[in-house]
Amino acid sequence: MSRQKQKGTAFESAVVKYLQAVSNDEEGTIRREVLHGKADEGDIKGLKVNGKPAILECKNYSNYAGHLSDWIEQAITEAGNADAEYAFVVFKRRGSGLSTLESIGDQYVLTDLRTLAKIANLGILAPVERFRD
Repeated sequence: MSRQKQKGTAFESAVVKYLQAVSNDEEGTIRREVLHGKADEGDIKGLKVNGKPAILECKNYSNYAGHLSDWIEQAITEAGNADAEYAFVVFKRRGSGLSTLESIGDQYVLTDLRTLAKIANLGILAPVERFRD
């Protein structure tokens, strides 16, 4: 296994461990997902937001500049593959370790504004024409 693959696996495992611990997921509902090729369904499944499924795409890179838009597009595509309502990217925060639940909880999460509005129970504002300069 390549070094980058090992880093990714360790990061995904740490995120699962954290989410299981903070949500009292003793049954292991939140879990790492196997690869599905072009129909990949995210790195982590089993998480629910407002009772609806979410997927997490995990990234452990030392430099994330220039990658964020690609990562969120990947997560949104994979949420569609998984029939999940929500897509998030969890990415490694530089200088923050993975050895304690506290340090794992310091990692960054990325999503789009539409998803934030859904989570906040604002719904989706229809149609865009309602907005004026």
